[in-house]
Amino acid sequence: MALKNRLLHERLAAIVSTLRHGEMIYIADAGSGTTSQSLVPLSDKVEIIDLAVSTNVPTVEQVMNVLWEVGDFEGAFVTENMKTANPEAYAKVKNLTGEDNLHELRYLPEFYDLRDRVKAFIQTGDYGVHSNIIIIAGYPSPVIPVEWMVNPNWLDDIRKKQSEES
Repeated sequence: MALKNRLLHERLAAIVSTLRHGEMIYIADAGSGTTSQSLVPLSDKVEIIDLAVSTNVPTVEQVMNVLWEVGDFEGAFVTENMKTANPEAYAKVKNLTGEDNLHELRYLPEFYDLRDRVKAFIQTGDYGVHSNIIIIAGYPSPVIPVEWMVNPNWLDDIRKKQSEES
């Protein structure tokens, strides 16, 4: 009898169970800085969950696969560099999400800007190049436009456009 996959990390399980449509989780490689002294500091409003045990334990792929299996996710963001710098990881993410649900962003500043809007930042021990992934919570419903995900002012922009049209 095969065991059902379960999320055993108490805090991570709580976060995944409370995700709502459009909320995101950042799964980071070992090189991602999380302090105010980092090259690109992470907002102190983002919860950090450090799962890293040793080199490549766990990997971004392992964490992503478990979260995808136990949670409700509809898509992912990766850097546009991943396709050439880490084609094996890119193919695995695309296989998991489906081609239409995998979105590429410029590494800087767009991908790093999106980090500050995630619900949680998960640090892994992964040493892969450009292996960071942002997964998007969802469920069977219309897909949220990517423009809304990457633009924190999207609602203001819609209001402004509607006001101009009136």
